[in-house]
Amino acid sequence: MRRSREILFGALSVSTLATIFCVWTALGNDVNFCVTTGCSLYQDFSIGGFSLWWLGVAVFALLAALALLGAAGIGRALSGLALLTDMGLLLLMAFTAPCTSCLVVAFFFAVVYLCFRHAVHARAGQHMPRRSLILLCWLLLFAVNLGAVARSQLGVWPIMDAGEDVRTRLFFSPSCPSCRTAVEKLSGRVDVGFYPLAEDDSDIARVARMRDLLEQGQNPAQALQGVQELPADGPGLFSPAMLWLRFRLLCNKAHVFASDTQAVPFVEFHGLPAFLADKTRTENVTPPEKQRPTLEYPVGLDHSLPLETLEPLVSGRCGDASAPCP
Repeated sequence: MRRSREILFGALSVSTLATIFCVWTALGNDVNFCVTTGCSLYQDFSIGGFSLWWLGVAVFALLAALALLGAAGIGRALSGLALLTDMGLLLLMAFTAPCTSCLVVAFFFAVVYLCFRHAVHARAGQHMPRRSLILLCWLLLFAVNLGAVARSQLGVWPIMDAGEDVRTRLFFSPSCPSCRTAVEKLSGRVDVGFYPLAEDDSDIARVARMRDLLEQGQNPAQALQGVQELPADGPGLFSPAMLWLRFRLLCNKAHVFASDTQAVPFVEFHGLPAFLADKTRTENVTPPEKQRPTLEYPVGLDHSLPLETLEPLVSGRCGDASAPCP
């Protein structure tokens, strides 16, 4: 007598849920939970004009059909092949940038493979082996990408609130003379963000005091000047708040080091710096009589002048909807 095949409800449920998720993502989901760099990088990734999201829909739909038919052996083989292929994508993301949505799909592939694997051994009356080489390799790559996601979400820490107008980021150490000059020159500009880092414990104490002075209304140049004589072994240097500050400063320092330099001040321009702009093009856009003068705020100068009198350091920017290329 021919033995009827039972429906594999575990594999069917996971495959169906994964199929819905891939369709939802391919059509453009409204819930923006994928906030990593890789999400934008791989959103429209395709092979031969065929989106990988629709390929995921096809694979998960086929796995769901196999689970419905009770084909545990074929399902394990196909899900194992899909898991191996997905490991290639995980490896690519590990060397480029992680994608949160892609990691969700990778998790679905692993769970479906486990469900089919368990069904095969259950039908054979065997205990499922505790270890699987393919799953161990997958888990290693998955953990690497999870770590990269966590690292990307920490980001760098500005000592002042960095709004959407920030187009230039200055990384500085309070004990660096060149950094102090840079802070003095850039202080007062609304399009500049200030990101401190620490060379030693004295810098940590100075940054903590500098943050207090900024909250009292001083500008970065004044606050930096006011912490130069601060002792290094201040009270509470290893308190929970100061340990959290140490971690933030370490993230800023890691960002500078990751840019293949250990020198400060370190300046990042998110767009074309104004001093590189075509002066002829600028003059054609803005008549000379309406051009605004550039003012710099040295230490001790009255800062009551309006910030609108300062020219932005970045005169051109491409790549987002708020400032499209002309």
